[in-house]
Amino acid sequence: MKELSSMEKFLFEDSQWFSTEMSEFLKSTVFIMPTWKWAFLGIAFAAGIFVLRPLFYFILKELKKHNPIVKKYPKSFWGYYLQSNTDRPLAWILVILLWFAAGDAADLSGKFAKYYDHFLRGLIAIFIIRLICYLVDAACSVLADYTSKTPSTFDDQIVPFASKAAKIFVVVMGFLIVLQSFGLNVMSLLAGLGLGGLALALAAQDTAANLFGSITILFDRPFQVGDWVKIKDMEGTVEEIGFRSTRVRTFYNSLITIPNAMMAKETVDNMGVRPARRVRQVLGLTYETPPEKIEEFCDRVRYYIKSDEKVISDTVTVHFNNYNASSLDVLVNFHLKVYTGPEELAHQQKIFIEILKIAADMKVDFAYPTQTVYQTNLTPK
Repeated sequence: MKELSSMEKFLFEDSQWFSTEMSEFLKSTVFIMPTWKWAFLGIAFAAGIFVLRPLFYFILKELKKHNPIVKKYPKSFWGYYLQSNTDRPLAWILVILLWFAAGDAADLSGKFAKYYDHFLRGLIAIFIIRLICYLVDAACSVLADYTSKTPSTFDDQIVPFASKAAKIFVVVMGFLIVLQSFGLNVMSLLAGLGLGGLALALAAQDTAANLFGSITILFDRPFQVGDWVKIKDMEGTVEEIGFRSTRVRTFYNSLITIPNAMMAKETVDNMGVRPARRVRQVLGLTYETPPEKIEEFCDRVRYYIKSDEKVISDTVTVHFNNYNASSLDVLVNFHLKVYTGPEELAHQQKIFIEILKIAADMKVDFAYPTQTVYQTNLTPK
């Protein structure tokens, strides 16, 4: 048999020493558990986060992309659900299930096994709750599509409100179920709150007032999303009606958040539900304008405005009604059957430009503030 060289002997002895030391290290106990179990769990967690989760995410994303339901029925319940970001929580759930398997393989025991199990249960509960919230979103998207086709606007406001309420219910119930799974008696815990619950209720008075305010707004319907409203010194378009507050977009593009308790008890001037928009303008003619021309000008302007299809003809007033300091005033007043601010401004501009054309055709001049100074020669004879 061939004899080993000194170098080979050294390497052989060194490898034996290393394997012996490594074996002793892995058998040693660190924080109530053998080191090899820590190493095994560490490798499992690292593999889950850096390898398996991205792999699962990619596979689930590709499966969702080529799913026939998404392509054929994108507006269906499952179509909406599969189009949402469900692949992330699903990838995490698969990884957590593998971590459960790794814990079983490592044969964990004692208090650490209990804490490990509770930690993974809590984690998986978070992602399951997210998936259920995506189910709620999908159901509300289907409802929103249906309500958008109905003539009533009440159901359009109910859908986002119901979506938020359902999500809150899912999160609260999920949290209570997780606590129950940890071995806590949830009913006893809730019953034992006692004075603490009373103190919490007193502290949440404003929140409760805002919640009841939102319910009042929802059912009383003083306004709805998209309406132009005035509340005290605030004015703008309603953008969102939430549980706690209503968001109003002002005309200088800032966002005002008004508590619903205040909205329910304040006087709300809803400009968005007007059946018609009033337009009032005073035209000042020069004092040099003959009476006959003023009368003819008023007749022509009145005839044109009354002939407009969007003007309520019974409300049209065009009359010479005032001697001003530097002008003869003609009052123009009428109501437009329009429903949005931009539409009102566009149609008002069209009518005003036509009035300018009538004035130019008749050679009627508009006055501007002027003063005439009379100078008398007071030099003695």
